[in-house]
Amino acid sequence: MNIEKSQVNRILVITLSNIGDIILTTPVIKALKEEFPQARIDVMVGPDGRGIFERDPAVFKLIIYDKHLPITEKRRLQLKLKKLRYDLVADLRNTVFPMLIGPKFRTSTIQRFPNSLLHSRAKHLYRLKSFGMNVRNPSSYIHIPKEDDEYISALIAKENISGQFVVINPGAKSHIKRWSEEGFATIADRIVSECGMKVIFIGTDNDKEVVAATAIKMKGVYHNFVNKTNIRQLAALIKRSRLLITNDSAPLHLACAVGAKVLAIFGPTNPKKYGPTGELDFVISKKLHCSPCENAQCAYDHECMKLISAEEVFNSAKVMVEGYE
Repeated sequence: MNIEKSQVNRILVITLSNIGDIILTTPVIKALKEEFPQARIDVMVGPDGRGIFERDPAVFKLIIYDKHLPITEKRRLQLKLKKLRYDLVADLRNTVFPMLIGPKFRTSTIQRFPNSLLHSRAKHLYRLKSFGMNVRNPSSYIHIPKEDDEYISALIAKENISGQFVVINPGAKSHIKRWSEEGFATIADRIVSECGMKVIFIGTDNDKEVVAATAIKMKGVYHNFVNKTNIRQLAALIKRSRLLITNDSAPLHLACAVGAKVLAIFGPTNPKKYGPTGELDFVISKKLHCSPCENAQCAYDHECMKLISAEEVFNSAKVMVEGYE
């Protein structure tokens, strides 16, 4: 499909619901902005994604879509979108909205991807090829306003953190994607004692228990930033870090969006689909007959995580914080 750029003045991007998944769709917005610089771009996103886009200068209007809305509210939203007369809709979650609101151009609801495309970010960008776009594989991003960056400066000063620090995320939305609390505690202690760096734990309210359980197993000093940042402030913090050590979770993708180094621990999920994308990033996982299974429940006593030792994670972290820039 060849599109005359002058015909595209209003674009709607329908993105996803979970924060990590949403960040993997941001290259689509970047690519559309480059292809249609004169167009306004609106973004439809789930409630959890509000903080990612609400200060983004590339986004003209933010539309919050809650899938739990009653059918009458969904119908009202559909009519509202139709009145906006979008010229192009990029639907990244395969909804019925593009068909109902009638744009001039839209992505297909049935999408087949080449076998060579595994990573979710690449699949999202591939959808734009139907518009005749020659996508250059732009990176993920998150806009960090000045006041959010200043907030992190003040928070770091308040916690008396000087010098370099490593951010550790022992949580994950799914418990089967979490490495052991003992493992995280061990590598945190060794980063402090052997690398001479501070350690900051991060997480949301859902992670406070696993962070507390990890921290109590430590012998050294740590800093707990759980529930102390919004999503943009967390991105600003990770951007300043020497390294992020994390399970497969949203902070992994935030780190990629700000260009921070990532040491990711993967078990049941596939790093080829969801792993970090930086040249200096590293993934630790075990190749077992059952992994990656991508199942919600484990049939083999979580072996893919239990076989990952604190020694190998620390050795990789030590190289990443000391061995190269």
